[in-house]
Amino acid sequence: MPEEIKRFDERDTVFAREDLHHGMVEYDEYYRLHAELKEKDDYFRSLPGMGSGFPEIDGGLFFAPSQVMYKLGFPDVVDGKPIGKQHKLSPERAKLKVSTFAKRLGADLVGMSKLNQAFVYSHRGRKKYTEDPYGQPITLNHKYAISLGFKMNLDLVRTGPRHGSVAETGLVYLLSSMVAVTLADYIRRMGYSARAHHFRNYQVLSVPLAVDGGLGELGRCGFLINKKYGNCLRLATVTTDLPLECDSPVDIGVDDFCEMCKICSEVCPSGAIPMGDKVVSNGVKKWQLDAVKCVTYWNKVGTDCGMCIGSCPWSEPDVWYHRLSADMAGKSHFARLLLLWLYPIVYGKYKPKPLPEWLDRKNAG
Repeated sequence: MPEEIKRFDERDTVFAREDLHHGMVEYDEYYRLHAELKEKDDYFRSLPGMGSGFPEIDGGLFFAPSQVMYKLGFPDVVDGKPIGKQHKLSPERAKLKVSTFAKRLGADLVGMSKLNQAFVYSHRGRKKYTEDPYGQPITLNHKYAISLGFKMNLDLVRTGPRHGSVAETGLVYLLSSMVAVTLADYIRRMGYSARAHHFRNYQVLSVPLAVDGGLGELGRCGFLINKKYGNCLRLATVTTDLPLECDSPVDIGVDDFCEMCKICSEVCPSGAIPMGDKVVSNGVKKWQLDAVKCVTYWNKVGTDCGMCIGSCPWSEPDVWYHRLSADMAGKSHFARLLLLWLYPIVYGKYKPKPLPEWLDRKNAG
């Protein structure tokens, strides 16, 4: 019998733990229950932190998107009551309207699935970015999830671990949050309940819902891998009662490919991505990312890293020979072997890109 998947408590995420500090009642209570995490968590919180790796002139590229997302994360923006009468639509018609509008707003990928309650957080855990009480149980009775994917600029991501990468991450998260809250409002104006879930106010786990919605598969690096964009994506979700025609999960060969590849593990400067086999975690067999190692490295260098994204063979530029390779790799084990053999010949050993001129410290006024 497979192990039951239990709902994950947001208080246990590394970002929620990063919000806690000495002197907080929540800090004392959390580490009374999780004493084994305290030393490592205190260490990564003591480091300079995200944003410290920006030159002063470009600091707004980190802080401005964060401040706007903070406002877009308030409960009265992400959620609300249905507006007006309920319009009767077939699931097929509703899917067409929602997916088309989401793409007009700026989403590159849209997938729809039943909302699996195992992928809803059990309790609120963020201190900084929500008005909901810390530790409040989450009840989310929506039936459907709309998964939204947003491609990132690969050249900027590949500047990591420097501020070009985190600036791109923040800007794409900002776009994803604006699209999610606008799409949720659009659905409420059809007369249905809808809630946006984005980087500053999640109640759901976006990656497994995106897998259910057919956007891609879970890779070794812990990210969704999409056939067209690889893992060079950010995700948001809208949950709703609007009846929707659902998509099916896809098999593009990611499991087999990641089993052989290991490039992201080799380039990861923190050692957060495992080189070994999958393990069973909360009823799911997967490669288990060490999030503490990851965020500790980010807080040391003051930016995110992006090397697991920039090095992934699935995340190469959108050119004809890469599209052909990705299509073949999705169909054949032999093609995946061939792609892995050809990858270093065509692209060479991975190394970060230099910053573009507009972000280079040498040109900072």
